[in-house]
Amino acid sequence: MNTDARSPTDPARWRVLLVDDEPAVHEMSRLILAGLSFEGREVELLSADSAAQARDLLARHADIALALLDVVMETDDAGIALVQHIRVQRRDIDMQIVLRTGQPGVAPEGDIMSRYEINGYFLKTEITAQRLHSIVISALRGYRNARSLRGHSGLAGRAAAPPPHEPARLALAAELAGLDERDAVLMQAQPEVALASNQAIGIELVPHWKTSLGLLPAARVGAAWSDGATRMRIVEFMLGQACFWGRAWQGGQGRPLTVSIPLVGEALGDCATLDAVLRSTRASGLPPGTLDLLVSEAALLGETVGIREAVAAVRAAGVSLTLVDFGAQTISLQRLNHLVPDRLKIHRLFVRGVVHAPERMALARSLIALSQTLSIISVADGVSTDAEAQFFKWEGCDIGQGDALAPACAPADVVDFLRHGRRASH
Repeated sequence: MNTDARSPTDPARWRVLLVDDEPAVHEMSRLILAGLSFEGREVELLSADSAAQARDLLARHADIALALLDVVMETDDAGIALVQHIRVQRRDIDMQIVLRTGQPGVAPEGDIMSRYEINGYFLKTEITAQRLHSIVISALRGYRNARSLRGHSGLAGRAAAPPPHEPARLALAAELAGLDERDAVLMQAQPEVALASNQAIGIELVPHWKTSLGLLPAARVGAAWSDGATRMRIVEFMLGQACFWGRAWQGGQGRPLTVSIPLVGEALGDCATLDAVLRSTRASGLPPGTLDLLVSEAALLGETVGIREAVAAVRAAGVSLTLVDFGAQTISLQRLNHLVPDRLKIHRLFVRGVVHAPERMALARSLIALSQTLSIISVADGVSTDAEAQFFKWEGCDIGQGDALAPACAPADVVDFLRHGRRASH
């Protein structure tokens, strides 16, 4: 199995080795870990479908931070033998090793944890998307601490890993602070289509920043800045774009469209951000319900001081809230019930290929059912085929986004596209 197509020698990434003989495990893990970062460094997934192939990757990459190992592969103890190879033959005591098994009877947890130097043991059936995120982040933190301690104490062993990528984050923050968003942001418009009528009812503005590192999405930009001035400048820029295009599209269409923008920086409870949202809404002259904020679980359902008051204020101003990446994070149902968003965007992990994956299909149905129970609008993100669009329509999902329904375009082309563009029939 090939490793990640990105640079195999990029020191700015955390390397995670996944060893498993089930192709579906690799596919799902790659989807779940896509875009994951820790302390400013992205995760690079190296894949091997056998212990033998894993040994080859270990020989070629001396800085693997975490190994996620299946226990039973070529043999019943292939994973255990690989642990011994790492700890004894390679003498690598810093790498974090987590065993995952679908056959706990072959290698009981108690025996394995006491006899071998591993950092975790999990059943495959208990690993959710959020659990895998937590496992990886926790392991990377352990690896960083181990290498840091070794570097400062002078202990024998491999050379210490570089410190957390704070310099890179600060460099990016400084670069962002000097950018003019009018020139530096590449904006795309992704239509939202009502699945029952096949009519476009909204547009999501998707920004990417042109930087020395390439095009960066909003989430990466939000994680980089360190000063409130840059954050507020970007928030106000996005609000200005939403209001400008909202008016333009309403004039061209003769009817309002919902305009969704990412809440960059996850600061809904911040007074300055809240004030900017309310000021922009009042000044826009747009009908209530036009502006929609895409927020993460951390921004909406966390314990942030003032979040309830902020939610009430934006709702009173006619601004709706969409909880993004629904299904891929740990959701507190109690918090969700208290701070009910207007819409739930189902993560594309549960959308792409849904018609060919029974487990993904069952999860998608559960997420749609939960949204219906809470009277929340459901949005399927990343619909790439007509079959996927049909599935979500039949299951009662309200809205779909993706190339199978309406491809992204430049904001200036939205009205022309909605008048003359292809509309899929499902």
